[in-house]
Amino acid sequence: MIRMWNRTSDFRIQPWQVVLIAVWAFSCFSANSAWAKSEPRLVFEAEGKSSVKNENYVRGRALAVGYAFKNAFALALKDVLGERVYKRKWRVLGKMLKRPKKYIKRYRYLEVYDSDVEQFSRVKLEVVFYPDAINRELSRLGILSSLVKPNTALVLINEKSFSIDVPPDFWDYVPISEVAMLQKFLAAGVNVTTRDKLSELIDESEVYEAIQGDLDAAVDIGLKAKVDIVIVGTAVTTRLGDKNEQGLTTVQANLTLRAVSTIQSTVIAARSDFTSVEAEDEFKGELQAFEVVGKKMAVFFLDAVKRFWEPQPQPEAGMGPEGLVPESPVPFKSPPPSSGSTPSIMEDL
Repeated sequence: MIRMWNRTSDFRIQPWQVVLIAVWAFSCFSANSAWAKSEPRLVFEAEGKSSVKNENYVRGRALAVGYAFKNAFALALKDVLGERVYKRKWRVLGKMLKRPKKYIKRYRYLEVYDSDVEQFSRVKLEVVFYPDAINRELSRLGILSSLVKPNTALVLINEKSFSIDVPPDFWDYVPISEVAMLQKFLAAGVNVTTRDKLSELIDESEVYEAIQGDLDAAVDIGLKAKVDIVIVGTAVTTRLGDKNEQGLTTVQANLTLRAVSTIQSTVIAARSDFTSVEAEDEFKGELQAFEVVGKKMAVFFLDAVKRFWEPQPQPEAGMGPEGLVPESPVPFKSPPPSSGSTPSIMEDL
């Protein structure tokens, strides 16, 4: 029940109270923003409806929640696999759809409605899933492996040069360190995918999320590019001091990368390294430093991915909590209001 008051009072806010309110509002906004950035991307809203027999609204509500779980899980699978693959693999995915609670992290009620007249219960839920658990099970069933080319790699590096004031957009150039790594991979017989046509498939913001450590973003990039391994990171150059007596400038390039398995949704290797070179021209020194550090890192990651590609046991499917408790409370039974509107329960997670 929502109660409303209409009161007037002669009341003034002191300046120090304004400051306290502003600080409180800013802290709440910052906390909510941090929470939103850390949230998994597999969040879906879905409805479920069930008939009620013998006035047993408890069972009707439970059945409606179960249907909502299944509908939300179907949306999650379509988001991961795409509509076409979802339809093609329907029979295999049916086994996963029978137990959606296994992959649910948490959920909350958005709307609840019990009809005494029509004898049904209807709920609308917001459901958050475990992306890694879903990916592990899809991998165990062999579905993810059918979407990517085996023994393939993609390298995406965000390269920043101190000699360039305004860096170009991510897809508008090919970094020197990235080219150096790809050349080493090709020479070692590894199949690689270049960034030529990926700009049409992958949004630049998602690449930056993967570079900043978002595992789900890296896996999504791998699925879109149809590669087994995604290597992402940053390369930055810095000038070390002024020119020496010979007129040479020391330029240092730092490269930080990590390799992610698309199929297993795990980080398989991570490393940071640097190289320093001396050159008369700073820009040429940067190019040389990027190339050298890229080749150095290629040696490390070639060894890591080759060891990863060796035969190994399949990972077990992720286990989520079986006894799920909603984060928003629900009354035992919600009789329909006289106006016929649908009651709702709206609470923040």
